[in-house]
Amino acid sequence: MRLFIAILFDTHTIDRIVSHQKRIRSSAVRGNFSHRDNLHLTLAFIGERPLEDLVEIGSIVKHVELEKFTLQIDHLGYFGKRNHRDIWWMGMAPQAQLDLLRNTLVDQLLQAGFPIDRTPYNAHITLGREVLLKDPEDKRRLAGSVSPIITTEAKRVSLMESVRLDGRLVYREIMGKYLR
Repeated sequence: MRLFIAILFDTHTIDRIVSHQKRIRSSAVRGNFSHRDNLHLTLAFIGERPLEDLVEIGSIVKHVELEKFTLQIDHLGYFGKRNHRDIWWMGMAPQAQLDLLRNTLVDQLLQAGFPIDRTPYNAHITLGREVLLKDPEDKRRLAGSVSPIITTEAKRVSLMESVRLDGRLVYREIMGKYLR
């Protein structure tokens, strides 16, 4: 099972994220754009794990005792690739509670023996991969501040599974925990 822990968004927030995704898509020659049902904020990528690890990972998620908090999605950016087929994303304003939630989960996963990557966290929502713009100069026009800023509440943490169904990548929630 390919697993990760994430924050999922309500329909209104997804609609607003998709409106920005459409701006990129309309400026692109091609790209592998995230399906609206797959839009999320990854907190910890766990990777391939056997079924028997679900109980322990689920227990870690279940025992998160933090309060819900507000997230601000405030900028649009990309990870540049040499071939100009970039990964486009929406980023979060710095948020101490988000950092605390992520660090708590990662620390507990590491203590339980799961090999979690400890590289610096860049809180983002992936909008599209392998995106090739019609005009590379559009990167400057598209990247930057999101106006108006998208504000949403982080109120639930979800253990997710990544699977391919009929050739399409699908993220399924295995279990979730509401924050206080």
